[in-house]
Amino acid sequence: MKQLRLLFSIIVFFSVLNIHPEARTLGMEETVELALEQNINLLKSEIDLALSEYAASNLWSELFPSFSLSAGMTLLPATPLFTGGFNYNTNNLSYNFNLGISFSLNPSFRASMERIELAYRSQLLTYENARMQLEIQIIKEFFRMYTRQQYLQIMEETYNSAQQRLELDRIARQSGLLSELNWLNSQLSVETARYNLNDARNTYQNSLEDFLALLGMESGTELFFNGDIEILPMDLDADRLVLEYLPRRPDIIRQVQTIERLVLTRNISTQNARFPTLSLSAQWRGGTPTGGQRGGLGDPFTDSITGSISLNIPIDSWIPGSRQNQALRAADAEVEKARLDLQSAETTARNQIRSIVSNLNNLNGSLEIARLRVEIAQRTVEATEEGFRSGTVAFRELEDRQRDLTDARQRLLEGEFSYKSLLLDLAAALNVDWRTLIRPVPGV
Repeated sequence: MKQLRLLFSIIVFFSVLNIHPEARTLGMEETVELALEQNINLLKSEIDLALSEYAASNLWSELFPSFSLSAGMTLLPATPLFTGGFNYNTNNLSYNFNLGISFSLNPSFRASMERIELAYRSQLLTYENARMQLEIQIIKEFFRMYTRQQYLQIMEETYNSAQQRLELDRIARQSGLLSELNWLNSQLSVETARYNLNDARNTYQNSLEDFLALLGMESGTELFFNGDIEILPMDLDADRLVLEYLPRRPDIIRQVQTIERLVLTRNISTQNARFPTLSLSAQWRGGTPTGGQRGGLGDPFTDSITGSISLNIPIDSWIPGSRQNQALRAADAEVEKARLDLQSAETTARNQIRSIVSNLNNLNGSLEIARLRVEIAQRTVEATEEGFRSGTVAFRELEDRQRDLTDARQRLLEGEFSYKSLLLDLAAALNVDWRTLIRPVPGV
């Protein structure tokens, strides 16, 4: 019986170990690597990129002729069925082989090759941009979790401080130096801090589970975030950034590629509809003739080869108002609309960059005020605690000052997170590596 109990205890112990994984420390770089490896859309984009690259590396296929090979055998030659009676004649059996080659030449082949190369460059841009945007979103989530962890720590410190003050008030109450009202207020302060701590802990745990799923890690893993960015004062010139980085934005490059693709498509349609097409073909045929001297499959093998050349000159597209002429005019209109879309995209990009830069410059001053507010609130709490112990300050005043300190620390955390997010948004808007705008700090 003792052995069974020991075995049961061992099983329960290892079950607890499996349910509660060990804590793990994560840095920004490791977080990004884990998330990128788990992203299905990025993996699918890699497959599409590989296909586009393969097509771009085999442009010769646009000029490659078309080959055909066939073989056949007549098992049932023409035989009466209802008229004259069915009479299967083996002398009419035959077999044949056919080998053909054809080739068409039109000036549009060059534009077709350029369109394939453009498709590869577009797919490469899509992949690189998706990877950069995903990396930025992952780092944002990293900073968000780091901020929530710091806020949770503030709530824990507030709760511990309220408990310590409660113990001191308990001693004072037992000694008759504290009124019942102050004693009740002290208890209420502890329970309020406990409630806020539990609320912050639940919020953090829910966010942590989503973050673990993003990284493909086991649910319930405890994480510690190692790595933050130093917030440096920056005086950014929006006009200079627009002038330097606007042509590098993925959406601008993509729109330029769209115009180029539409131009190539228009050229292909025009050249196919208005330029002559030269077609060359040759065919070799071998087999046995039907109804030969020996009859059937025993006839001697014969072969023949034929060749042809033709020149197709289209006319319809030259006639105003014809369907092909209207199609070519529609292709020109699509190019003009794409150029207008490019102008709209450039205007939107300029406004976005200027807005982010303006918010960053404004947030610099706000962060300075937030830091100063935390320092003042900290000194005010210390002075208020001394006054409360000496009896010159009411308990409500102490509670208000503690609340002001917690609020100041929370707003500073939120401001720092907003600043980091804006820096990442600016890196995305400029299509530059975020490390050029954000200098990592090795430790928290």
